[in-house]
Amino acid sequence: NKRQKMAATTDTTETTETHSWLPLESNPDVLNPFIKRLGCPDGWGFADVFGLDEELLMMVPQPCVALCLLFPSPKISPVRREERSEKFLSGDQKLPSDVFYLQQHDNIGNACGTIASIHAVVNAANQGHFAITPGSILEKFYNKTLPMDVSERGWELSRTTDLQEMSDATAAAGETTGAGTDDANDSHFISFVNVGGVLYELDGRMRTKDEVAFPVAHGPTTPESFVSDAARVIREDFMTRDPENMNFVVTALCKLD
Repeated sequence: NKRQKMAATTDTTETTETHSWLPLESNPDVLNPFIKRLGCPDGWGFADVFGLDEELLMMVPQPCVALCLLFPSPKISPVRREERSEKFLSGDQKLPSDVFYLQQHDNIGNACGTIASIHAVVNAANQGHFAITPGSILEKFYNKTLPMDVSERGWELSRTTDLQEMSDATAAAGETTGAGTDDANDSHFISFVNVGGVLYELDGRMRTKDEVAFPVAHGPTTPESFVSDAARVIREDFMTRDPENMNFVVTALCKLD
């Protein structure tokens, strides 16, 4: 079902008793007004990705500066989190200073759609693709949290009530059954970006057992190969883990006509 698009947390055990955000839909008609209010400039927005084979990927508008993935998390997130944590703790990867990334803490509820949008827009802006709208809520949040570590940024997001109100208003305007409620269908929302020629997966819930959150580096990429490279990771590292499930939805942050 193409419109099974509610964005949620990576597991159902997450506590949401305080600051519980409503899930966003992975739907350009919902996301684009939201990121514009956040501070994404005119001319840029999300577009549907209709499939991950090369012919359909060629339909993605260019330049494309981020992909966002909504996926069914129960069979995927716990296993990947454990695998990636082992690699991170073994020293194979360090926290990159040029990636803007924040942690999704347990108390924030269904904020992963908002976090994925922030990761996509801020990192695209930092790579020089566009400028965040001056005076916008996102510019203020970015400037305030830039000196913080990834955990502190996550706590600051949980305290940013005007951003939560904007996100929840967007969620309530969604088209999916359950829009504007806590019903998120065990799905999770993450983003992929090209920062400095490296393909990064930005998942605010990717963390070690000691609560150290980290982005995942998937190797080199280029502006021309980014969409194809990110799609390959989605196919091989996500979809193969739950092959019978059809609830994978991809959107692309692009320069639109």
